[in-house]
Amino acid sequence: MTLKKSALVGFTAVSLTFAGSMTADVALAGKDDAIYEDNLTTTQGLQWGGKKLPFKKTVDIRESLVDTPLGKVTADRHLVGNDLDGSIFGRSRKPAPGRSAFISLWGSKIEGCFVEMIIQHAPAQGRVDPTAIIPTLLELGIGGQLVELPPQSASQPKVFSQDYTNTSFFGNKTTSGTWYMTRNIFVVDSGIASLLSQAPLKETRARLTLSNGNKILIPINKKTVSNWKTAYSYNPACKDPNAAEPPAATK
Repeated sequence: MTLKKSALVGFTAVSLTFAGSMTADVALAGKDDAIYEDNLTTTQGLQWGGKKLPFKKTVDIRESLVDTPLGKVTADRHLVGNDLDGSIFGRSRKPAPGRSAFISLWGSKIEGCFVEMIIQHAPAQGRVDPTAIIPTLLELGIGGQLVELPPQSASQPKVFSQDYTNTSFFGNKTTSGTWYMTRNIFVVDSGIASLLSQAPLKETRARLTLSNGNKILIPINKKTVSNWKTAYSYNPACKDPNAAEPPAATK
């Protein structure tokens, strides 16, 4: 995850290496209320289902080397697809043909505010059409108001891929295939952060417009909505205090 507009580069299909991304335990040692910034980075991919992200809670973002606070973040996850393996752990634990995960990160850092949307998809067969999983617009319904969030960058995000083998919980069925992931970061200013912080405490609907023009409705959990207030409290102005002020207009 990054707030820099230049971070989203043109579409290139690459393998998920997880290098520098979710390879270590995400939570700080002995703490459940913080996450290291390096372990929050999704620019090189993310394990299926966003393992150990701060779902249903808000945590501090901390600098990995000196442990100083950098912001706050909360996460949400919506899972779809058949759970055919009989697993008592549910479909979030591993990819399987026809399964998808929609993961969102909401928060504020020293340099600004963000919403990041992540789509992970294991097609039932064959390869995925990249335009079918790249989100290009995020819309939210907040208290009867329609809010549109454009992406921070006009560049096409990367699409990552990872081969997998899935053995059912009872060991009587094995499937294999390739799952895909893409991400995009959307603009949040102080007005949007304030609106999200005051959102009614109930499940909220979001609509993703994809690169191919299709639209997907996903629910945002009530607990995530209730966490928006604290997630955006770190920098409610959504401004970088170190950013240079524009020159004053001359008469």
